[in-house]
Amino acid sequence: MARAEPAREAIVTAQLGGAVEIVDLAAGKVVRSIALDGAPAGIALSPDRRRAYVTRPEGHGLAVLDLEAGRVVAEVPLPGGPLGVAADPKGGTVYVADWYGHRLFVLTERDGALVPDGEIAVGASPSGIAVSPDGATLYVANREADTVSVVDAKARKETRTIPVGQHPFGITLDAAAGRAYTANVTSDDVSVIDLGAGREITRIPTGRRPYVIALTQGRGFVTDQYAGSVTAFDLATLKPLADIDVGDHPEGIAADADGRLYVANWGDNTLSVLDARTLKVVTTIPTGNGPRAFGDFLR
Repeated sequence: MARAEPAREAIVTAQLGGAVEIVDLAAGKVVRSIALDGAPAGIALSPDRRRAYVTRPEGHGLAVLDLEAGRVVAEVPLPGGPLGVAADPKGGTVYVADWYGHRLFVLTERDGALVPDGEIAVGASPSGIAVSPDGATLYVANREADTVSVVDAKARKETRTIPVGQHPFGITLDAAAGRAYTANVTSDDVSVIDLGAGREITRIPTGRRPYVIALTQGRGFVTDQYAGSVTAFDLATLKPLADIDVGDHPEGIAADADGRLYVANWGDNTLSVLDARTLKVVTTIPTGNGPRAFGDFLR
């Protein structure tokens, strides 16, 4: 969902550059770069937006960044391929998807440190994770299983499996509307899930290789990696509205309540800024090499 207020900064994982970059959105430039090896990719922010949790799929772990100090304050080793990451909005728990397995890692705070605290079994190759606002339920896109796992966070158990399109990657929750959306990479569409009924209700066609979805101003926006575009769709009619040309190989996307969307273009090292009302690019911000920003990256 969109942030509750206009964003001031984007926290961008520059995967090929080995860094996490803090972008001042008003100034339109990178103002701080924090070195981080292991191909930083996924990102989630703590509820107070002061810390970033960044996955390092080639470094086999998670890094914790203090965004005010601009430095890495902890590294948590994890096996497999940590990629997708989400933080409980109520605080204290972080979930990391193992791209190479069938599990989520659970990390909890103990004596002021984030530490591994068990696993949750899900479908094959979990990628995107969404957490309900009350922290009680997790929704996990299982890329190789073509499903979404519904997980009871307290019991740490999958309670339902929902079939969706082919190779779902990003998953975005609209809790108020009782819906979730997955970007299905190889079927070139978005699955719309009725959370109450626990089933897919329709699919929305997109450009080639859809990756991640953001919602704002009554519209959905999905990055189309191979098309170099963002497909906009209407949340009421569930019909496509337009394809908006952005940079090369767009991946991460996030929205704020001001109706601005920020798109990380992995192929040409830029951040595209879109207006959700006019469906146009309003500016382009240079970034480091290989910006991915898969997750929650605005503050």
